[in-house]
Amino acid sequence: MTTQTQSEPQQGKPQSRRHGKITIGNALSYAMGDVYGGGGPTLAGTYLAVFWTHFCGFDISTAQGIIGGAAVVSAVCAILFGLLSERFYLYRLGRRFGRRRFFIMLCSPLVLVTLLMWVPGLPQPLYFALYVLYIVLLQMFGVCYAALPGEMTTDFAGRSMLSTVRLLLSGISTAVIPMFASWVLSHLGETNAYSYQLFATVVTVVFACVTFASSRLTWELTPEEAGFGEAELARRRAAAHRRTPREMLAAAGRVVSEYASTFRIATFRIHITLYLICLTLQDMFTQTFVFFVLYDWNRTAAFASLLLSLAIIAEVFKPLWGWLFIHIGPRNLYAVCYTGALTGLALLFLAWRTAGVLSGAAWTALAVAAFLVWCVFRSLSGTLPWLIFPFIPDVDMIVTKRNRASIFSGITTFLRFICTGVASIACGAFLATTGFEPNHAGGQSTGAQMGIAFVCLGWSAIGFLVAFVISRRFALDQRGDLMLLHEIDRLRSGGSKEDVEPEVRKTVEKLTGVPYERCWR
Repeated sequence: MTTQTQSEPQQGKPQSRRHGKITIGNALSYAMGDVYGGGGPTLAGTYLAVFWTHFCGFDISTAQGIIGGAAVVSAVCAILFGLLSERFYLYRLGRRFGRRRFFIMLCSPLVLVTLLMWVPGLPQPLYFALYVLYIVLLQMFGVCYAALPGEMTTDFAGRSMLSTVRLLLSGISTAVIPMFASWVLSHLGETNAYSYQLFATVVTVVFACVTFASSRLTWELTPEEAGFGEAELARRRAAAHRRTPREMLAAAGRVVSEYASTFRIATFRIHITLYLICLTLQDMFTQTFVFFVLYDWNRTAAFASLLLSLAIIAEVFKPLWGWLFIHIGPRNLYAVCYTGALTGLALLFLAWRTAGVLSGAAWTALAVAAFLVWCVFRSLSGTLPWLIFPFIPDVDMIVTKRNRASIFSGITTFLRFICTGVASIACGAFLATTGFEPNHAGGQSTGAQMGIAFVCLGWSAIGFLVAFVISRRFALDQRGDLMLLHEIDRLRSGGSKEDVEPEVRKTVEKLTGVPYERCWR
């Protein structure tokens, strides 16, 4: 049954379409939401620290401390949203609007409140509270949004199309935002607060529009498919009673256990390690690149924005990455990714050391070429984990018999923001110790310039080298995933575990890290 032949949905109840064919229109409807998912961190990560240090009287340590502290404080919300989304079909709102899509829709009006972050002269605690709200909304969106591809379809190619188109639009947004910022700063001047306020307002309004549209144009598991049919609801209602403190403590323990159990899955352990290394380093690069251009390359913020906008070139390669993901497998694609990223970082380092040595045109050509190489493979390092993510719940399902996509999404988002928060605080403290002073009339000291370069380039180089080594252990590919799905179908249909084929047993144990006898229990 295809999406075009679906019967009309019953009023107020999300309907299943996951066995239909995914069209490019379906993929675009889903993917437009990640204009916010990709563009949100780009807007705040690239320009907020610059705005606060230039127009709000912040020093670098305070600005990065607020950004990092807010990320750490709000990281726990990812855990809560994962649990709430998983169980939201227990409530009338969830059964009417969806357990994932309701929260995506909620981002639309709330993100507009965060425009106050771009108003000079507010108390520092208010900036902190607004940034916490900004990060919490990104977490709420990310936890629920990442779970949708696995629920919209069971088809490998369909999931790959959803993820590829999503990452394409996300990447375009991360390039268009700096392009728009460069245009605004060039025409209105980068010494005026209202220049930053203008492009931040326009971009945030776009975020509100795309999140609402995506929430209405996608679908997810029905309550019955998710295990929240009428019989289950009746059972839960019959068991409902006022909890004692001991019962509440036991429930909290079960929550911790639920999230901790994700690390039992070997494939997820490798995946989350690579994801955290690469995404945290990308966040650090984004937060310091404008400073690197201003004080190490001695160029303008508009030039930095222009370079960042060149990231749109990386989007041309997204279909190629999707094709290579299927045909050479994730492990080999990881090798391509990290080798290319390290090459780009080496070229950026060369551009720094030759600034003022090469002629203007030759140096500009080198800087542009270096950034293009970096941004293409940096984009791949962010694309690859999300191409892989929809298949992680399949590996978990053969162990737990459950689809726990939002649990994996929740712990992933939680750990990402913890790591990013700690890294941001460390970044600000480290730069402060090097003598970095924003707006210093005489420029930056040699120590401060070295510190900026080390945070922007050095940390990334070390991290990508470590990730390259770890990625050689990654084993999940299309063939292995199909084996898992066929074995799940066989066991679900009443097949005996004693009848498992030796190759299937070996694949299951390799991907899960769990003995086959302890799976499907």
